[in-house]
Amino acid sequence: MHKNNIFTLTLPVLMGYIPLGATFGILAASNNFTFLETLLSSVIVYAGAGQFVLVGLVSAGAGFLEVFFVSFLLNFRHFFYTLSLLDDFKKLNFLKHYIMFALTDESFALISGFKKNLENLNTREKSFKIFNICALNHFYWILGSVLGFYFQKSIKIDYSGVEFSLNALFIVLSYELFKQNPNIKILLFSTFISLFALFFIDKSYMLIFCIACALSLLYFGKKYV
Repeated sequence: MHKNNIFTLTLPVLMGYIPLGATFGILAASNNFTFLETLLSSVIVYAGAGQFVLVGLVSAGAGFLEVFFVSFLLNFRHFFYTLSLLDDFKKLNFLKHYIMFALTDESFALISGFKKNLENLNTREKSFKIFNICALNHFYWILGSVLGFYFQKSIKIDYSGVEFSLNALFIVLSYELFKQNPNIKILLFSTFISLFALFFIDKSYMLIFCIACALSLLYFGKKYV
C-alpha cells in the first residue's frame, strides 16, 4: 500500500475529524480552556467524545476521580478493539505501543477493513503502514482542535449542532466497511440492534448494549454470519 493510498484511505476520517476536532476546540475555548490545555487534551487524551465530556466535567468543577471514572467507562470499548486485533499487534515492532494508544473507533474501522491488504507485508512494513494510519488520524484531530480554538477566539458565533459531524463520520465509515465486507446479515443485525437501542434503551446505556450484542454475535453466532 503506497503512502498516497494511506492518505486516500484516511480521507473519510479527515473529513470527519477536522470539523469534529474544531467543534471540540470551539467548546474548549468557550469554556475558558487555554490553548495549551486544548492542545495537550487532543495530543495526550485523544478520546473524541471523552474530550467533550472532559470539558463539561472540568467546567462543572468535577474532581479527579469523577473525571477518571467517567472517561474510563466512556472509553471502555477500546479494550475490545485492542483485544480483537491483539494477534495482529503481537506481530508488529515497537510502533505497536503508539498504535494501541491511538486506536480510536475510526482507526479501528480502517485497520479492520483493510487487514487483507497488509497480510503479505513484513513486520516493518506492516507496522509503519498501520502507524501511518493512526498518526494521520491523530494529526487530523489535533489540527481540527487547534483551528476550532482559534476560530472561537476570533469569531463569536452560535455553534450549536456542529457535533452532528460525529454521526456523519460513523455513517461514512460504516458504508466503507460494508463495501469491504458486503455481508447483508451483519448489516441487518446491526441496523436492528441500533434501532432497538434507539427506541428501548436508555441513552446512557445504548453504547454498551450495542457492544454487548455485537460481542455475543461474534461469540455465539459466528458460524451463521
